[in-house]
Amino acid sequence: MREILPMLEEWSRTGERAALATVVSVERSAPRGPGSTMALAAGGAIAGSVTGGCVEPDVVIASEEVLAGGSPRLREYGIADEEAFEVGLPCGGAVRIFVQEMDPDVVARLTAAVRDEETIGVVTRIAGPRIGERVVTDVAGADPEAAALIRAGRSGAIGAGDEERFVLAVAPRPRMYVFGAIDFAASVASVGRFLGYHVTVCDARAAFVTPERFPDADELVVRWPHELIAEAPIDERSAICVLTHDAKFDVPALLAALGTPAGYIGAMGSRRTTARREERLREEGLTDRDLARIHAPIGLSIGSKTPQEVAVAIGAQIIQAMRTGVDQIAGVAS
Repeated sequence: MREILPMLEEWSRTGERAALATVVSVERSAPRGPGSTMALAAGGAIAGSVTGGCVEPDVVIASEEVLAGGSPRLREYGIADEEAFEVGLPCGGAVRIFVQEMDPDVVARLTAAVRDEETIGVVTRIAGPRIGERVVTDVAGADPEAAALIRAGRSGAIGAGDEERFVLAVAPRPRMYVFGAIDFAASVASVGRFLGYHVTVCDARAAFVTPERFPDADELVVRWPHELIAEAPIDERSAICVLTHDAKFDVPALLAALGTPAGYIGAMGSRRTTARREERLREEGLTDRDLARIHAPIGLSIGSKTPQEVAVAIGAQIIQAMRTGVDQIAGVAS
């Protein structure tokens, strides 16, 4: 939803009606997850995607019917469903898509939340006589089931039967902290921004922490890494990348990082440097379980050499770690 909000806001501003088709649940394999949205304007323009193309022609028809005055509707597509086979869901999974008309007031509220880095949710009834009813709420105003999803920044269906609802969660961008203002850090910051992170670059050496060197960073901090970690907002969605590979910086930084709930902690260095660093960390009282949280040497092993290649390897490893964590929490396989 977030990526198409600017278009929805423009349509709302100009009075263009639109239908929104949103993925509310998936089973097994599906191209897009819950919260993915495709919008069809009355004038024919399309924004976003719900399945990467395989069932979207049928979703367009359902959207046109809603724009023609039809009621909100829940469409189901699965490989065992004859109708779904005709529109072609080749992934071996099943997906449910809810279609309803766009509400300009809801779009305005979501746009403001993204701009102001708020955490809110849109709770929509997707079944029963009250199908299509929407409520915009924060965590405090939601019932426990919806609040849990909104707090975690996860979208999904809750309830059953006529009481089934879909929670579209909008949360502030997750945070990436990059420590060590080296050339690799600039590329990691760029990848972090591309992946949707609020990127902070930190180094104790002021001469290296400049906007010219890190144009894609949201925030530049001149400080010892462990001091920033001790005070920074860090949660399960946060990624910490320690690129200093200097014991006086990275050992205190990693000790501080392991005291946070960060979903990803990575440290740069050769295998020899990593082994020496682990010895120092063990001397500080860390256990094998603690050290297992640190991805070191940082990044997936893909033969990367250049700063850009290393940044891609780090970004891919962050995605892997974060997705694995989400799937474990949700109790599903990725």
